[in-house]
Amino acid sequence: MTKTSDSIKRFVTQYIAPLLLLFAGVAIVASFGKRKVVSDDSLSIDDTPVVHVQTVGPYDSAVIIEADGLVVPFREIQLATQVSGIVLEKSSNCRAGNEVQKGQELFKIDPTDYEIELRKCETQLDQSKIELDELSLDIDNTVKLLELAQADSDLQKKEVDRLEEIATKVVIPQSDIDRAKRTFLTAEQNRQQLDNQQRSLAQRRYRLSNSVKLAEIQVERAKLDLQRTTINSTVSGRIVREVVEQDSFAQKGSTLVVIQDHSRAEVRCKIRISDLEWITGERVEVDQSGGSLGNLNVDVIYRTENSREECLWVGRLERFDGEGVESDTHMLPVRVVIDEPQRSDAAPGPKRIVRGMYVTVRITGKKQDNLVTVPASALRLNTRTSHRLWRVDGAVPTKNSDGQMLSGELQKITGFRLIRPVINSETGIRDSWIVDPAESDLRPGDTITISNPQGYPKGLQGGMMVDYVTQSQLLESTNNSATDQGGANE
Repeated sequence: MTKTSDSIKRFVTQYIAPLLLLFAGVAIVASFGKRKVVSDDSLSIDDTPVVHVQTVGPYDSAVIIEADGLVVPFREIQLATQVSGIVLEKSSNCRAGNEVQKGQELFKIDPTDYEIELRKCETQLDQSKIELDELSLDIDNTVKLLELAQADSDLQKKEVDRLEEIATKVVIPQSDIDRAKRTFLTAEQNRQQLDNQQRSLAQRRYRLSNSVKLAEIQVERAKLDLQRTTINSTVSGRIVREVVEQDSFAQKGSTLVVIQDHSRAEVRCKIRISDLEWITGERVEVDQSGGSLGNLNVDVIYRTENSREECLWVGRLERFDGEGVESDTHMLPVRVVIDEPQRSDAAPGPKRIVRGMYVTVRITGKKQDNLVTVPASALRLNTRTSHRLWRVDGAVPTKNSDGQMLSGELQKITGFRLIRPVINSETGIRDSWIVDPAESDLRPGDTITISNPQGYPKGLQGGMMVDYVTQSQLLESTNNSATDQGGANE
């Protein structure tokens, strides 16, 4: 066993190790050779880098904002009973998934107890009215007696006054005067008693009148409770959940069914705060308590799974949703209202927008005058949060006789804002961006690079002279090359 190990060690030392050293040396030499080939000293002054460029154009259309959305119910009605009792009847259509119409009868509560209560209240009302009528008659009689008593009192007072006046002229018995005074006092006492009685009856009538009103209210309540034993749908929509079955006892206030209102629909989506400026055409302050967005018309698009057909509804960007900007996503929740959930066109796809659909909300903002379009390939990261462009400025003499090669000086452009990508409708690729020049000197007609320099070891730098080929020239050259190749093949 020891002899075998020694033999292996000698074989590795004599043969394998020298081969490994040889391969390592070859690799090092090759590495130095490559560095020498691409060193700056090997480049001639005339090796000007070549870049492809494109002209910046104005963005003449309105900014289109698209956001993913989820269809939610406009509202869900929890249809509850307002009276307690046994469910005598339940409509055969009152099942989850079925459509119901506003006013359609769904449940019938046993009305027996409420019919009895109504008769009791009506009887109490009738009795209170009879008592009030009797009291009114007593008051009328008392008023008449009071009028007579007042007249008798006035008459007796005049008799006392007459006797006292006569006593000043002739001598009359004092007993006659005293008797007249006692008669007057008796009459006045009788008048006072009737007056007090009349006041007491008036107060009693007031209380009894209130009792009649209370009885009338109780009758109205009893009638209402009786009506509430028949439960109708308050909206037109779809039943999404049923809770109570026939012959079961339903407590007052308990939910019977849940109905989803189909008269309208809502879409819940999120947009960036910066997009509000392009949607409304002005800066919008986000109120933490929510608010209106001016009811801007938007398109709500649903794409079928098995085709590229688009089903379109018209909605309104109505309001902010929630309490402002989400802290985790920095997005602003908004609500879109669709007043006509039913489509009237004959295009394929669902005819009604319903809960749970994932849709695209397309918002056409206000047209802006200062925006430009920039190819996506021209954008390069300047920092983690900003981009830069390279513009070719200066004289543009032809480089060669065919007029395809031009030259100029590179300038770095920063300080612009990226607004929205522009998606190619044919390829689905974001091939360009809508850009707000903002604080930069970017302007329509600028020639910007859309490629890195060809055959040049360094990146783009300010002040660098480059040769450039415009996109149209590049395409023309490519087409010509393809034509020549095709002719050669023929």
